[in-house]
Amino acid sequence: MVLSMESILVPIVYRFLYSCVSLWWVFGGGTHLTVTGQPVAHPVVSLFPPSQEELKSKDKATLACLMDGFHPGVVQVEWLGDGRTISSGVETTKPVKQGDKYIASSYLTLSRSEWEANKSYTCKVTHESKITEKVVSQLACS
Repeated sequence: MVLSMESILVPIVYRFLYSCVSLWWVFGGGTHLTVTGQPVAHPVVSLFPPSQEELKSKDKATLACLMDGFHPGVVQVEWLGDGRTISSGVETTKPVKQGDKYIASSYLTLSRSEWEANKSYTCKVTHESKITEKVVSQLACS
């Protein structure tokens, strides 16, 4: 039996391409894969209300949500006003490595009237399936 180079290479190339396509289907766009020996560390989340000075002088309100000391370096942040998702006026930084852990921050900027329209605002942080919520009340800041 004589084997041609084509008869040997075609199955090898096919298997290679199939395995690459299979991996693409498993790890679709937006997937983060972290391989590490370091244990998971969930973030310490702090939520800060707008300052009275900002409310009076700029007629706007900026809430700051800080996430500190987490690993791996992937978090999702969602803002809520009275339980409803807020998507406009949100700016979230990419996690930055500090030592062997990460920090990040997210800011919600509202007009003064928007700030006063809701009773509470929530910064909801998801890290490795653990959800941490911090709430600030507009009434408590008056």
